[in-house]
Amino acid sequence: MKRNTKFIVGILISAIILFVGITTVNAAVESTRNVYSNDGSMKFEFKGLTLDTTKEYEFALTNTTAETPEKWFDITEYTTNTATIDIRMNTKELRETFNKSDKGYITIREKTSNNVVVEPYQVDLKIPYMLVTNFTVINNGKDFSFSSESECVNVALRNAGVSEAYYQYEKIVDTNVINKYKQLKASNGDYLELQSMIKNTTPTSNWTKWSYFNGYDRATGMNGFGHPTTTITAPDTGLYYMWVYFSGKNLKPLYGVILVDNLVPDISLESISIDKTKTVELGKTLVLKPTFNPTNATNKIVTWTSSDESVATVSNAGVVTPKKLGSTIITVTSQDGNKTATCTITVTKASENNSGSGSSSNGSSSNRGSSSSSSKSNSSSSNSNSKSSSTPNKLPYTGIRITGVFAVIVVAGLAVITYRKYNYLKGIK
Repeated sequence: MKRNTKFIVGILISAIILFVGITTVNAAVESTRNVYSNDGSMKFEFKGLTLDTTKEYEFALTNTTAETPEKWFDITEYTTNTATIDIRMNTKELRETFNKSDKGYITIREKTSNNVVVEPYQVDLKIPYMLVTNFTVINNGKDFSFSSESECVNVALRNAGVSEAYYQYEKIVDTNVINKYKQLKASNGDYLELQSMIKNTTPTSNWTKWSYFNGYDRATGMNGFGHPTTTITAPDTGLYYMWVYFSGKNLKPLYGVILVDNLVPDISLESISIDKTKTVELGKTLVLKPTFNPTNATNKIVTWTSSDESVATVSNAGVVTPKKLGSTIITVTSQDGNKTATCTITVTKASENNSGSGSSSNGSSSNRGSSSSSSKSNSSSSNSNSKSSSTPNKLPYTGIRITGVFAVIVVAGLAVITYRKYNYLKGIK
């Protein structure tokens, strides 16, 4: 009996160890992805592995963890703790897995012994939106009337033989995206830097079919080309998303985006100025207002600083608040071109009629002390007149308290109700 018990316990312990080993085999494994081609080809860099460089390894890509791999592919780049998995879309089996789902599972094993090194590991098979076509940006008004196949919008993973193409516009309102785009445009930078900043949700309705979509290689379903409209026409000025969508039977939906530039050219700021000197009294404030040249400059964002904040501070709106007697230099700096202008502020003692706080704009100020005194005088006079005509809680000219009158009314009302109730009960009897 004891032997059987020990045997059963041993089996249970072995099963637990095996289970823990399987569930933790991927615990230290990490992967990063690099989509290196418009056809969706991507590499996954695995780290945290334990490999033997004297042996050979292979991988398989499936859509689920339960799926049995039909084909294994050699891993040519690996070290003792890393491996690079190259998912090439011109390989039929890999492309078919990609076309079913945006999610896949990579399994890695030793080639001769079939020992699994990495259990099915989930990876992202979704192509970044800006890599779905060969265009990242199109200028508004572009004419595709006489474009050859190479000049059209090319879609590596769909064609007219297996898919239909749709599009729609959406205006970009995110100023971070717009400003970054302008920066890249001015510096002739890589627009793909915007990929991490653009929207990650696509429209769900209101799609319009492309006016022209071609390519009929049904065997691969690849290398489609065409254009959404003959002439690209954004609905209004500004920067737009032109979303593209490709549907197909037994194919996952494929979404992408092209930026359409219909921005009005910026008017650069040439210079900025403010008053050279200003005086402000303690207890008051002063508002500085910059003058822009030209007046219709696009970007009028400025920042303010004070050389000595112990004398006076300045807010983002150009409001100067004095702290003590002395002088300080207020500097205004434009965001466009870092243009600057300065004003020397002198803080003086409060004048005798400056009994309260006040404000001034470019030197003008106001004092409400006299009006306040006048209001108080009028208020006192009004109260005096009120007291001469009536006493609180008494009816005018009678001396009878209001509470007494109210009590009489209540008692009379109760008497009437009681009398009616009595007659009603008497009639019932």
